[in-house]
Amino acid sequence: MNARSSHVRIIAKLCAGTAVALAALTVAPNAREPAPVVLASVMQDQCDRMAGSPYDQNRNTAYAPVGIEEIDTEAVTACRIAFEATHNPRFAYQLGRALNRTQEADQAMTAYETAVNADYSAAKVNFGMLMGRMGDTSTEFKMYSEAAATGNVLAAYNLGVAYRDGLGTDKNGEKALSWFEKAAAGGDSTAAFNIGAMYDEGDLVAEDNQLAIAWYDIAAKRGNADAMINLGLMYQAGEGIAANPQAAAEMYAEAAAAGDSFGALKLKEMQDAGVVPAPAPDVATTDHTPKGGIDMLVLQEGDVEIPSTLLSI
Repeated sequence: MNARSSHVRIIAKLCAGTAVALAALTVAPNAREPAPVVLASVMQDQCDRMAGSPYDQNRNTAYAPVGIEEIDTEAVTACRIAFEATHNPRFAYQLGRALNRTQEADQAMTAYETAVNADYSAAKVNFGMLMGRMGDTSTEFKMYSEAAATGNVLAAYNLGVAYRDGLGTDKNGEKALSWFEKAAAGGDSTAAFNIGAMYDEGDLVAEDNQLAIAWYDIAAKRGNADAMINLGLMYQAGEGIAANPQAAAEMYAEAAAAGDSFGALKLKEMQDAGVVPAPAPDVATTDHTPKGGIDMLVLQEGDVEIPSTLLSI
């Protein structure tokens, strides 16, 4: 089966033809009067509230993390003032995220590099992504490696992709699995899906349908539509598991409910063949947040043997 696979997720957005400034983030002399202490304090809170990243283990946890597309454009001003007042690399990193949101790629690069120079882990991930987009995969790999060593989940995921695809390093299936497992243990559903895909495809590691099903199941439980599709295909074909059209249709229905067009197509095919699934859960409101470590399987007992590699995670 040709399983779906995901590449390095791109958070930063580069505009074609934009020159990238690599100088450290600075403020022109006399460009503005120093922000009053009260204003600076308010801007620090605003920056944390509007631009804190879900992939930053050092973010201000008093505020909920914000996805890149949800960042308020006013965060640029708040984070710039916060950084100028404190020189805290967290604010430089969050300024970079805000500048990404407003399509100011050169300034975002400068802000990220400032935080990287201060050894800020989360910034290394974004900086590495941008360097990879520019063709510097050696720096990309170095940034992911350094950030992953600190426990950054997104860095672990991207490092897994780097080893799987040979980005800035040689391809290495075992190392790819190891880093994907670390990311999956940190709650990343796409990492769990990619582990399933590696065992399913059998290119860099030995093909193992039982392991593929187990990892797809984990990712599907966390809301990953690609894993739902692949698990449905395995149920439908009886690949590594007893054929179960009803279970396949339910997987397709869940994927369709999550907005997957291929899932909707497969669901219609099953319905046309007379297979009607039970109502799919509301994936938009289901909490897929892991409560620590790897979720246990949701397959029926006896469907597959729980692999020993999952028991220790």
